[in-house]
Amino acid sequence: MTTAPTASRRRHHVVQAVALLVVATLLGLVVHTLAGRRAAAEPAMPTDQRMEQQLGVRFSRVAVVADGGLVQVSYVVLDSDKATRFQDDRANLPVLANPGTGASTQHVALMKQGHSLPVGQSFYFVYQNNGTVHPHDQATISTHGLSLTGVPVE
Repeated sequence: MTTAPTASRRRHHVVQAVALLVVATLLGLVVHTLAGRRAAAEPAMPTDQRMEQQLGVRFSRVAVVADGGLVQVSYVVLDSDKATRFQDDRANLPVLANPGTGASTQHVALMKQGHSLPVGQSFYFVYQNNGTVHPHDQATISTHGLSLTGVPVE
């Protein structure tokens, strides 16, 4: 009795290997296409060089959280001294507005106020959201006479 595979068995294994390769390639194409569509559907966070230079921060994310009752506005510190002055300036806290409805935020909680703000570290403000913004809206962040428009809301 021989244990060597017959020609028919070898052909069967080759067909199986080719079929697996075709399925894996098609699956890879589907995942790549879906990832590309998702990335294209999510608008990029805008930046404003003047705002960043003046405030020492770059706004990085606006997200509706807590079952829609709060909005978190995140930012990254670019300059520690300027960012500290920005965060400590309670008279000029950022206002989050929805240009589509004209609504804007009123109540904000400062997170990490008075602490050191190292460059590259992320911090955030939390706003009460009384229907001001919803996921997929475009918002405007205004502070110190500057505005960042077209901010995507997650």
